[in-house]
Amino acid sequence: MSLYRKYRPLTFASIAGQEHIKQTLENEIVRNELVHAYIFAGPRAVGKTTTARVFARALNCNIRKTKQSEPCNSCESCEAILQGRTLDIIEIDAASHTGVDNVRENIIAAARVANTMLRYKVFIIDEVHMLSTSAFNALLKLLEEPPSSVVFILATTELQKVPATIISRCQRFDFMRISPADMKARLTLIVEQEGKTLEESVYDDIIRLSDGCQRDAESLLGQILALHDKKIDAKLAALVLPHSNRQLIAQLLGAIASRNTSEAIKLVDSMIAEGVDIETVVNDSIEDLRSLLRFMSGAGDTVQEAQSTRATLEELSKKFSQQEVLTITDYFAQCLQDMRLFSHIQLPFEIAVVKSCLRS
Repeated sequence: MSLYRKYRPLTFASIAGQEHIKQTLENEIVRNELVHAYIFAGPRAVGKTTTARVFARALNCNIRKTKQSEPCNSCESCEAILQGRTLDIIEIDAASHTGVDNVRENIIAAARVANTMLRYKVFIIDEVHMLSTSAFNALLKLLEEPPSSVVFILATTELQKVPATIISRCQRFDFMRISPADMKARLTLIVEQEGKTLEESVYDDIIRLSDGCQRDAESLLGQILALHDKKIDAKLAALVLPHSNRQLIAQLLGAIASRNTSEAIKLVDSMIAEGVDIETVVNDSIEDLRSLLRFMSGAGDTVQEAQSTRATLEELSKKFSQQEVLTITDYFAQCLQDMRLFSHIQLPFEIAVVKSCLRS
């Protein structure tokens, strides 16, 4: 079983990040101030469906105390939901059920049937933005006049595709990408429970590659943990992790910062000799320059980077002005366009590097 399924959070407390959302939902449960429809919007793999499932169990938990918000996960209702033995929790993938007939048969008809065993019947509609216009219109009528014991949770990665009439009838929650600190804490917990150890730099690589998506991070961690029974270092993890150009790019930016054209060109030649994909290097360089610009602009806390990368950003920020970073980014962006015109793509890269070293 994959790690993200094996260690799927069963309580609000175990969900990584999303503190603002968890606090609001827990308060509503404690105060019994529920609304009939919620919309969870945000990037993929950040906990939307997991949060919806925990919320559904908390609403229906038989032994949850009045001032408590967490599901017990052991009572009859919680176990029935966890094991998929109840008809009152209905999960629908709108991406594969886009038509109006699906809404009428699987949602509207089901909502009108009395609950079989749970206090609340909960519909979790994933990728709701994929519904057709006619399906949205049919759903809208139900959202306007819902049965009192029914709760809708609509999840989407593309909120802009959901009609405003639907959004206006829901309580909206915007999920964020998982911060490096929250992701590191979650990954560390999983590694400990698996009885293994991981070198710190491997955590940093996983965090960087997953780009704030917890499920991606845990999937990648699962591949790495399968390499060895106990201790896994960076060299062993490299068998699974995609090749990183970050160290070479950091050296290149360092040479550019020092205006050392000779050293910068030598680094380019070294990349070519190692068979590195130049277009990938340029794209990664632009992404690193973006992170550097955000860091220098005082937005460091929002940069989705691991601690080791932040140390590199701090060091580079002392060598560049913001205007220089903007200028160099323009050179590399132009390089991407020129590479599509030249048969010898090393030339536009070399030109961009030299221009960066000779910047005014």
